[in-house]
Amino acid sequence: MLNKDVKIINVGIADIQGGQSPSMIRTTLGSCIGVVFYSPEKKVGAMAHIMLAKDPSGKDSSKNPHKYAETALPELVKRMAELGCNKGDYFARLFGGASMFKGMNSSFLQNIGDLNVSVAKEFLDKEKITLLVEDVGGHEGRTISLYLDDGRILLKKGGFEKYLYKVR
Repeated sequence: MLNKDVKIINVGIADIQGGQSPSMIRTTLGSCIGVVFYSPEKKVGAMAHIMLAKDPSGKDSSKNPHKYAETALPELVKRMAELGCNKGDYFARLFGGASMFKGMNSSFLQNIGDLNVSVAKEFLDKEKITLLVEDVGGHEGRTISLYLDDGRILLKKGGFEKYLYKVR
């Protein structure tokens, strides 16, 4: 049961949200990925719900920058800066990227999740943002909730729930 002072911030598809303790940030993922940044010292965090790795046309990302990993992840870094954090103050966790389209004969649809995860990891590595925890792939969707008071994540997947406490 959540304390009545806790504000729940929902992250939609192709969306980025941030907040500070005692808020909680939540999203539900399939082949999309959720990239979570959290600063344990400042008790602030941000989450991106990313649909696709790259803009295939090169035209949509200017209208919908949060939809694509290549444009959303720099925006997520900016959101953390707006919350008073520099790189090195926060750590990353990565979720989603499930193969939700099994049975379809499209390699594009079957590989959306893998490509999303790959591009996100490349970005984190290039930007030297430490990836602490990941729960990616498989064939099941996930709901993730980031509690900004201590950085724990409640992961719901396949009818099970577990808390992930690693924040640094």
